[in-house]
Amino acid sequence: MVKRLLVRAGIGLALAAVARVGIQKLLGANREEDHTYLEPRWDETPSVDADKDMDEVGLTQLDSIYRAEWQANAYPRSEAERRALEE
Repeated sequence: MVKRLLVRAGIGLALAAVARVGIQKLLGANREEDHTYLEPRWDETPSVDADKDMDEVGLTQLDSIYRAEWQANAYPRSEAERRALEE
């Protein structure tokens, strides 16, 4: 009776281990295939507003997004502006 219990427990543990490995492989395959969030390469592509706004020249799309957010939240653009705001 104890022998049967140990055999069944061993089989159950083996099946759980196989299921875990299978799930990890499935999730890993999904992660490898889902790189759509990396496709645009915003940190490498030049800003689309560079021809319209002189301040955008030389910025990437990611920098342009950060710049727009900083302007919307009224962050100072330079160290001199920060000091002027403190005084």
